[in-house]
Amino acid sequence: MLNTRRNVVQRVGFKHIELEAQVDTALVNLAGLQAAAIEGRRQAKLPLHAGQEGLEKLAVAAASLIAARKAIHDAHLSFRDVQDGMRVGPVSFGDYGDTPREATLTEPAELPALTVVRAA
Repeated sequence: MLNTRRNVVQRVGFKHIELEAQVDTALVNLAGLQAAAIEGRRQAKLPLHAGQEGLEKLAVAAASLIAARKAIHDAHLSFRDVQDGMRVGPVSFGDYGDTPREATLTEPAELPALTVVRAA
């Protein structure tokens, strides 16, 4: 039974991580499209308002993707609750580890101090 639960956690986890990567890729591609449109307008020496409507629509799309990204992450945390209920421990998928329940950004004061070493 535990092996079945672990297999389920892995199958869902891999699909979820794949989706997280896809939404990030979509955001990167959208930013590239925005930049290309702006640079293209400048290179073509078109007036500033040229392509404005398209850029506004891309901004709406970006906001929607960012909202989707948050929802996907929230779903990841919700699935972690199910995983805990199944008594299956955290699983690392080989990138940066498991998604933490809360953001744990290292404060600058917590970083190790740098030491200056002089050449002998």
